[in-house]
Amino acid sequence: MLAEYSKQAHRKIDRLSTATRALQRLKSGETRSRAVQGERHSQRYRIADRFSPDDLAAIAQRYEAGEQSTDLAKEHKIAKSTLLRLLAEQGVQTRQRGLTPEKEREILRLRNQGLIIRDIAKQVGCSYDKARKFLLSTEEG
Repeated sequence: MLAEYSKQAHRKIDRLSTATRALQRLKSGETRSRAVQGERHSQRYRIADRFSPDDLAAIAQRYEAGEQSTDLAKEHKIAKSTLLRLLAEQGVQTRQRGLTPEKEREILRLRNQGLIIRDIAKQVGCSYDKARKFLLSTEEG
């Protein structure tokens, strides 16, 4: 009857069922839950175990060939920081993050030509925000 009047009824019914089972266990003298009593032992999950050595080598090769770490991370459903850590564990030298001196000079050159930040970012290969922040920092100095 509760399910007919409440949108959260199923959750409340589940909580009541869980509480009822816990009370029954206490009455029967059980002090531990069934999951703890079982022989199942959870093993700590390591992200490196998801990939074979060949998979890791292929990922490293693709990264070294120029693919972006964000694209590789999305493809393998892992965080970018995790991908970078796996690459470091493989001995791969990761690319410099942020703007290189060459990109900074190119941004300044294009800005002096009168280009807008969006076009500069596309030509240089960085985000709009990164180019904007760099230009703001050069104007302050």
